[in-house]
Amino acid sequence: MRLAAITLTFAACACTAATPAITDPEAFVRGVYRQIAAHTSDYAPPADIYTPHLAALFAADRKQHGDEVGCIDFDFWTNSQDDPHIRDIRVGSLPQRDPALKTVVATFTIERPMEIHFEFRRGDGRSLLDDASSVKGEHWTLSKLLRCK
Repeated sequence: MRLAAITLTFAACACTAATPAITDPEAFVRGVYRQIAAHTSDYAPPADIYTPHLAALFAADRKQHGDEVGCIDFDFWTNSQDDPHIRDIRVGSLPQRDPALKTVVATFTIERPMEIHFEFRRGDGRSLLDDASSVKGEHWTLSKLLRCK
């Protein structure tokens, strides 16, 4: 199952199909978790949801590691390697002073409570995922992990 989670993470970055613009990051994240809860092994978020900064980090990781496991060996949406039995999902937003930024918080349980913050940046009429971090349980920041840090 570890390989399935890795495949999901990289499949999310490798496809090129256009996604409708993310106008409401909270609704988007809620939809991602709805899909994950419905059938995690079949779902990978679209590739074009990342800011150029985060997309470049994913591309550099793929280039450096090729077909091998890269810097991330788990699904960052669920903070897990196996097909998670996710439950108690809650999605909300933190107050922001800058209208170009939005932090969406997902809390859920997979064996233990988890909390992941998704940082979205708005530009050109749409929001893109700029970073993610786990703040409960294992602590990590996606952009740092993609640099193998």
